[in-house]
Amino acid sequence: MGVWVLGKVERAIFSDSLELLAAEVGSGYKRIYFGHESCERRIPSLSELKKAKKLCEENCNSFSLITPFCTDAGLKKIGPLLKGLSSYDEVIVNDFGVLKLAAEKTRASLVCGRILNRQYRDPRIANFKNAPNDMVEHLRSSAASSGLFRDLLEKLNVRRIEFDNLLQGIGTDLGGTHFSASLYYPFVFVAGTRFCLTANCSKLSHAGRVGIFSCGKECLDFKFRLENKNFGDSLYMAGNALYFENKKLPSPLPAKVDRLVFTAGISQTKVRQSE
Repeated sequence: MGVWVLGKVERAIFSDSLELLAAEVGSGYKRIYFGHESCERRIPSLSELKKAKKLCEENCNSFSLITPFCTDAGLKKIGPLLKGLSSYDEVIVNDFGVLKLAAEKTRASLVCGRILNRQYRDPRIANFKNAPNDMVEHLRSSAASSGLFRDLLEKLNVRRIEFDNLLQGIGTDLGGTHFSASLYYPFVFVAGTRFCLTANCSKLSHAGRVGIFSCGKECLDFKFRLENKNFGDSLYMAGNALYFENKKLPSPLPAKVDRLVFTAGISQTKVRQSE
């Protein structure tokens, strides 16, 4: 694929914690990503949104609201937030329903988030040896490799597509398109589920139970490091999502990447190793 020379690349920081963002906002980041990408129960309130935007205004940062994949209940929570955004803000969408809603309800710029731009994220792919070239290129591709997908985004006035920093490399070439690109680091999203294993993890009454239950947002206090002989590195379970860490950025950056998004707090707080 094409390459992009590392020059004036915008640095952004992503977290749903106002406290963490306030502590890091003066560390050279030009943009704040606030919200949650995988859990509708962690969608911020309108009050929290206003606090995050005020933090940006006070520190001359640009603002992006990041949103998760949703049920109808999540869409109802996101609607009022969209109305609180200006034409200078962004909405990062990771769900087609949210994309449709945002295209109708907000003045903010629309961005295709890394979860909506599906990629082959399993870290075991990096262990494939002597794979055929066609297979390697396919595993480096993404939803944005499809012209039909890009046409849909263009129709809805999306101007940016976001990527995870895959171990096997990124094969989607946005050179020659009008899209800009963002690259997340160091934590790569692997998978998410509504069957959240962190929910009620501190209650003995829920031991061994898996399902969609009400929760006390235990993910604010607990994150887990998972280790298995089939994985070279640890997986991190943060709420209802799994991540792995890839600290090595590609050099040069893939074509059209002009923003790096630092994923803060994935492995912080009370990290516990699973058996």
